[in-house]
Amino acid sequence: MSAHAQFSPSSAATWLHCSWSARNAPAQEMKPVSTIEKADEGTRRHAVLERAVRDGAIPNEPEDFRIASLYVDFIRQLEPGAEIFVEQRVWLRDDCWGTVDLYGRHPRISTILDYKNGVWDVYAEKNVQMLSYAAMELGVNRAEWWRFVIFQPNGLQVEDDPFRQWVAHRSEVEAHRTRMLAAINDHSGPRPGPHCRWCKAFQLCPAMSDDAAFLRGAMSRPIEGLTTEDIVRMLRMIRALHDVKKVYEDALLTHLKLGRTADGASMQPKRSFRAWNDDLQAANYLFQQFGAKAIKPVSPAEAEKLGPAGKAYVAVGAHKPQGELTVKY
Repeated sequence: MSAHAQFSPSSAATWLHCSWSARNAPAQEMKPVSTIEKADEGTRRHAVLERAVRDGAIPNEPEDFRIASLYVDFIRQLEPGAEIFVEQRVWLRDDCWGTVDLYGRHPRISTILDYKNGVWDVYAEKNVQMLSYAAMELGVNRAEWWRFVIFQPNGLQVEDDPFRQWVAHRSEVEAHRTRMLAAINDHSGPRPGPHCRWCKAFQLCPAMSDDAAFLRGAMSRPIEGLTTEDIVRMLRMIRALHDVKKVYEDALLTHLKLGRTADGASMQPKRSFRAWNDDLQAANYLFQQFGAKAIKPVSPAEAEKLGPAGKAYVAVGAHKPQGELTVKY
């Protein structure tokens, strides 16, 4: 078994639609430096949670203590008799396997729990990564129900509960397993779509190459002369280039630091803005001088985290406006 699964659950949202992407993904994925740093912090936090469950080692650092305590408390509430596995390897076949953060095996309802360290919200409902984990266990687990849990304490919309849950019947997991096998056995060419956003093989994709050539000509045409399909092809290509823009900016910065120059390229500090030395002191002073108009309230989600009073006020003092229409491509 290789060090990395060709068809991994974490990238299932892409290869379930386009198996070509998994077969042609490079071993080393292009990532901005900032993304690598955040991934390293996520790896460290995963290790903290693993020790908390395996050894009962709750760390002293305040944020690690808060997150590890929530994690362990949730696990204690699982069904009596559940067999708990931490960082458990599961697999469907040699090229399709993964590692579950926490797996509670129970004859009636089994639990798949995945920790997310980022701020962009991840939802448990219909989550293909966790459905894939469960599908890999169907041969050894006869549970009729599956509970999928996302634990994301740093999410933007966590509100008062960092755990998002969804329960699926075994039949839904079985259907997902069938879909996985069909995708893995599909040796057709690339299939462009919204899933291209997360594709690791877009640089090698012939469909993307065709779109790059198309983009050059299409941008010289008046926009009213473009078809809907033309606009979609253009936007997918522009988005793909934007996704890797930071990677190339990091590379250019490295070149310039090493003294390698190019016409029109230079280094300069990012624009900075003044910041309060003490946010709380500033808020108190400005409120005393100018009243409520000088203070910007925290968001409803942040207010709920402050305590019961914040949560109670959000229930009556906040609303969720209807989202503006957007496009998906």
